[in-house]
Amino acid sequence: MGVSEREVLDALCREKFDAFASKGFQILEPGNPFQYNWHIGCVSEHLQAVWDGEIQDLIINEPPRTLKSVQVAQLFPAWGIGKQPHHQFIGASYAHSLAERNVMKTRQIIQSDWYKQLFPHVQISADMNKKDYFTTTQNGQYKGTGIGGTITGFGCNTLIIDDPLNPKEAVSDTIRLSAIDEIRSTLFSRFNDYKMRRMILIMQRLHDADPTGDLYKDGGYYLLKLPAYASKRIQIDLHGLTWTMEEGDYLTPRLDQASLDKLRTDLGEYHFSGQYMQEPVPLGGGDFKEGWIQFYAQGGIKPKEMNVVILVDPAGGEELNKKKKKLSDWTAMMVVGLGTDNNYYLLDIIRDRLNPTERIDTLFMLHRKWNALCGKAPKVGYEKYGMMTDTHYIEDKKKQDAYNFPLIELGGQMQKEERIRRLIPDMQNGRWYFPQSLIYIDSEGRKFDLVQELVSSEMPTFPRARHDDMLDALSRIYEGDLNMVFPKPKVGMVEKSMRANEESYTPWDY
Repeated sequence: MGVSEREVLDALCREKFDAFASKGFQILEPGNPFQYNWHIGCVSEHLQAVWDGEIQDLIINEPPRTLKSVQVAQLFPAWGIGKQPHHQFIGASYAHSLAERNVMKTRQIIQSDWYKQLFPHVQISADMNKKDYFTTTQNGQYKGTGIGGTITGFGCNTLIIDDPLNPKEAVSDTIRLSAIDEIRSTLFSRFNDYKMRRMILIMQRLHDADPTGDLYKDGGYYLLKLPAYASKRIQIDLHGLTWTMEEGDYLTPRLDQASLDKLRTDLGEYHFSGQYMQEPVPLGGGDFKEGWIQFYAQGGIKPKEMNVVILVDPAGGEELNKKKKKLSDWTAMMVVGLGTDNNYYLLDIIRDRLNPTERIDTLFMLHRKWNALCGKAPKVGYEKYGMMTDTHYIEDKKKQDAYNFPLIELGGQMQKEERIRRLIPDMQNGRWYFPQSLIYIDSEGRKFDLVQELVSSEMPTFPRARHDDMLDALSRIYEGDLNMVFPKPKVGMVEKSMRANEESYTPWDY
């Protein structure tokens, strides 16, 4: 008698966790169509390696809403108990309710008709069946606990730590260190046989010294890092299989360009970099320090006494906006004045996603504004991007509008990070002054305080930030081709302090 297709599929589900997980997703979420994605297979293969003893301590860093808890903390224990009904699991999360949910979902799988057909020998004990805990008749178990919860009397063969930190609390040293201490001192003491242990930590990165950072520095941990977007080529090899993310690829269609752009705006660069790109940046620990920036108050500057330049970092050309595999880049225009006191003053900012025509029209609008405020035509330093340039179109518009100004193309071989770091000495010495706020409404109708975007997003996360367009444009002030010099003070001019007062100030709204 021949073997049916169903029997073949059932045998595959018993043998391969990836096959089991694909079917299990549909059992847990029958109303939601399941869409298989390569990262699910990649994670499944690594979990299979843990089960087979090839990987003992596995850390997975993966963005939210990519089915990571379902796959690791709900389906994997069900499959493992099916393989070994005596196997004991402990699952820990930052909240007891999350760990409890995982246990309940695992129980839901085990009690399904499909699972009973696959593993008919697995039965849950009626007298040891609670929301956060169940045992099998063969003394297997799954116990859920919150970080800091009581698990006295419980042991495990496999420990699953699923999101041990609440993202809202991860910046707290007290809470973060407490979670790490709980993992090291309590959870790691729960293994029935430490030498034969299996440990899986799955989380989004929340801090440079979160549980991933703290454990991984010890060595001996296998790290599977899955960013939402590949800023460079990523290759993962296991069991003769290879998974790749080329530069510009997205992890999953669920997190496409529009979604990530919105998340970056909503979360801010610091949180987005950790939770979605798996690249946490230490707050206050980057190249730029918060205390370096000086702020000037309303009415505290005189542009007519400054030498002013408009620095432009274009988005990289029209073709960049057509690439669906890249997060949209910004065009940044920074207006900087050199004062008679030998200090630099950030006067104005535009940061927007603009096509070439919009970019040039915006530049002319900005230049006319500061031409009037300065009483003389500011220079424009315009960064080249690759082989392309807007210069030809700018020159045509200058003739068409009968409006002229000095335009200098800026290129050079210096790497961007090295270029931006030229700002550090003068900022550290208190020679840069910013407005206290600058409100801008972009082409999509979103309202930004661009000073806060620069000070609170780009500067603290440099050099790991995905976007550093304002910093890059600002750094061009040091280009020799611009030939920028500080004006000499008028005879008898009294120098005034430009340090910030405490009132909020919006110099120029758009």
